[in-house]
Amino acid sequence: MLRFKFLYFSISVLLLLVGCNTGFHGSFAPNTYIYKEDGINSELMGPVTGQSCQTQVLYLFPLGPAPSTDEAVQSAKDQYKGTKYLTDVSIDDRVKWEFGYSIQCITVEAMAHR
Repeated sequence: MLRFKFLYFSISVLLLLVGCNTGFHGSFAPNTYIYKEDGINSELMGPVTGQSCQTQVLYLFPLGPAPSTDEAVQSAKDQYKGTKYLTDVSIDDRVKWEFGYSIQCITVEAMAHR
């Protein structure tokens, strides 16, 4: 009976720990540009992609800061100098499971304008 209780406790603790995640799943970018009366003319510069990732060793212990949507948006905007805003924004959140570790990434794909 003691063995069964220990096994039940061990599985419960393992499931609780695996369920923990440090990513900001609910995070969002409130805007990529704030209109400042400078006219509507803009130049399309092209497609951009930005990422924010975090690795978790043994699926439990995070290395570095949690991935964030704002960081991924800023990474996308930094691809072209002078980017004012992004349009056609697509945000994806994925976890890649490997042996002994996992990588969670938030990816932003958009069109950059200046």
